[in-house]
Amino acid sequence: MKFSHSLQFNSVPEWSSKYINYPYLKKVAYNLQRQYVKELNSKNYTGEIEFTVDPNDKENPLVVFRSALDKEANKIDKFYQQQEEEILKEYESLFKEFLEFEIDFPFDKDDRDSRETLRNILKNLMPNYESYMLEYSHDHYNDNGDHHDEENNIDNIDGSVNQYNNNLIPNMISSPAQNSEMASLDDIDSLKLQKKKSFPTLFYDDDFHVTFLEALKAEKKPFVIKVFTHLSELKSYIELNRIGFAKALKKFDKVLQTNLKDEYLHELDENRYVFQSSTLEKLNNNIANIIKLYSIFTHNSINESTLELSTNLREKVVFERNTVWRDMIGMERKSQAAYAKPDSAALLMKKEPLIIKLGATREIIIPNFLFSSSLWKIIFITIITSTLLKWSPFEDLQQKNCFAVLICSSLLWASEAIPLFTTSLLLPFLIVLLKVLKDTDSNEILTASDASKFICSAMWSPIILLLLGGFTLAAALSKHNLDKYACTFLLSKVKQEPAPILFSIMVVSTIVAAFVSNVAAPVLMYSVVQPILNTLNDTTVNGTTVKNQFAQALVLGIALASSVAGMASPIASPQNVVALQFMDPEPNWLQWFAVSIPVCICCLVIIFIILLFSFSFKDITIVPINQHSDNFTIKQYVVILISITTIVLWCLASVLEPWFGDMGQIALLSMVTFYVTGSLSQEDFNNYPWTIVILAMGGMALGKAVSVSGLLATIAKLIQVQLEESELFTILSVFGLIVLIMATFVSHTVAALIIIPLVAEIGKALPDPHPNILVFCTALICSCAMGLPTSGFPNVTAIGLTNNVGEKYLNVGTFIKIGVPASIGCGLVVITVGYLCLRLIGM
Repeated sequence: MKFSHSLQFNSVPEWSSKYINYPYLKKVAYNLQRQYVKELNSKNYTGEIEFTVDPNDKENPLVVFRSALDKEANKIDKFYQQQEEEILKEYESLFKEFLEFEIDFPFDKDDRDSRETLRNILKNLMPNYESYMLEYSHDHYNDNGDHHDEENNIDNIDGSVNQYNNNLIPNMISSPAQNSEMASLDDIDSLKLQKKKSFPTLFYDDDFHVTFLEALKAEKKPFVIKVFTHLSELKSYIELNRIGFAKALKKFDKVLQTNLKDEYLHELDENRYVFQSSTLEKLNNNIANIIKLYSIFTHNSINESTLELSTNLREKVVFERNTVWRDMIGMERKSQAAYAKPDSAALLMKKEPLIIKLGATREIIIPNFLFSSSLWKIIFITIITSTLLKWSPFEDLQQKNCFAVLICSSLLWASEAIPLFTTSLLLPFLIVLLKVLKDTDSNEILTASDASKFICSAMWSPIILLLLGGFTLAAALSKHNLDKYACTFLLSKVKQEPAPILFSIMVVSTIVAAFVSNVAAPVLMYSVVQPILNTLNDTTVNGTTVKNQFAQALVLGIALASSVAGMASPIASPQNVVALQFMDPEPNWLQWFAVSIPVCICCLVIIFIILLFSFSFKDITIVPINQHSDNFTIKQYVVILISITTIVLWCLASVLEPWFGDMGQIALLSMVTFYVTGSLSQEDFNNYPWTIVILAMGGMALGKAVSVSGLLATIAKLIQVQLEESELFTILSVFGLIVLIMATFVSHTVAALIIIPLVAEIGKALPDPHPNILVFCTALICSCAMGLPTSGFPNVTAIGLTNNVGEKYLNVGTFIKIGVPASIGCGLVVITVGYLCLRLIGM
């Protein structure tokens, strides 16, 4: 979570304007970066710009930023001292009230131990305990006409009647004996016994007897909790603001390449009361004292006292501030949504239902969700599926049912009437229910039990293990910031001019996506180039804002390069994993790289040329991207070693087949090693994109069903009749165009799930069988579809990216203008260069 949002969520709502204005300080730093961008660009990469702190030089960035920091520090220091003064008054009065309560409370010999315990606690916590007790006792008893010291008070009132408890007796209970001051105790006891017999429902002083500790807890416990909460809020105020200054200074040092942080933080600690170590020490001592005082209610257990007070503090935050937090978090989620559109069904559910009046107070209420587009899509798909189950172009029952399942799943995936992974979960059920599967040897229909076991085993295959291995590798590199270190290292070596930096960023995006997937790569790259984007200002021409063209080219270049990077390695995108399922033998990583590297390079060059001709980069100054200078930790070295070993083993999978079997087992070994060494934790495993895993498993189930049922062979023969005289290259071109169009409008993975099984079967049925070439190229072409903002996750991320003032860098028109020709060019590269490479390596 960004610190500005963390500050929002953890601050005391009533003090929200009194915390450090972190967004303002960031804005000051970025504005100074824009002013000094040329100086930053011209300096030596390993050096620092020499800014002299001259108080008279108001344009000096160090002076400007120090001034902004001082303004915030003054505000925070002044507010803290005001709040501390008020809360310390509460703190001091708390002990006095406890002492006054103990003095005033009528004595009972049964309460002696608890009262002595309280006095001992107060003696230790109150520096002026003795003098205050004597002064209060003297004034108190003079007011009541009595005068005796406090120690005698406890002993001398031992035989007196407990006036505190007598006051609790209801006024309805009265008798001459009680009204007489000379009545004996025996008479009172006799009267009690008589009344209990006569009026058994009435209560007496014994029934209302309250011990000293019970009364103290009922009256003073809320006050203790209140003071503890206020002191805890003060401590949180110090800590949050201290972190805020550290982060603001770190940001300033990073963007202007200075070294102000340590010096200014030292000044804060020395000169500002709120940040002095003595201030926090005093506050911690006061909190510890409150915990000790509260222990009177927890049988003198400090641990239990701490637990109860902490629990009460959490309850205050959760319940009393629940509305504030919920609103802030809601706004945060809305602002951070990269590309969110309201669900039509959800919107309809919020509206009033449709009411049809029938007269005579009768009416029909029709819920609005019945008119949602998703519901109508489901109804339409259900009708088509039912029709195909009844009337079908196939005579064989299993092929007829399988064709209906194929069309049903394809329509559900394409229309997204229900979530994509939900369709995958539905597929095994439909396959078993409709008895789609046959025994490949005897051609007999499998029973429901056998079909269930077969289809579930097909879903959990070595390909899924490879997919999980890719997610694990990406999680480890990302968690330990190794992906970011690699990016900044590579980009820091590039000449800091628009064209070279653009192409370099596209290349780095492709390399990163090959190992952390093309879903995570654009998110990472946008964070890496953020310093550059922050210095690229929009211009105003005749009152119209003109977006910075290099910023647009940079954002679009990363998106398109990340889409192309989906073909870079077997784990770069889900469609590659789907393709591996239908390739026999499976290509190892070296074979994959032999095809993907030349194809990716050609595609990147085409996209780069299109961007150069579409945007102008004149008079653009680039802030250099500096590599991280932090030393690697032992865990980072461990992650690097495991990652390199895993990739090498994947590359040698065919050689190691007698020992490991396939790449899935290597992925398992890699996963176990990451978790055993502590490089990843259980939370990392829970955060895998399991919806993608389920989607891939559903695709495998469908592929196995259409294959075992014989449907694929039948469809392949029908298509083969139309293409029987066509060459392999012609067939590849036809299906390449179909896949490119389909993947532009639907998910790349969905397009692969629908087309790849058919292409594989057609490839097997050719006079010169080459199914691997068709499957391989089809998977690569899926990654070439990038003509719309919704064509792949990288495009979705790019269309939602905004600058510092919340304005989007790109619009739909820009994607169509650049993305469509880029898609066509990359598709042609796959069909030509990719086909040639596959022929050369003998696939």
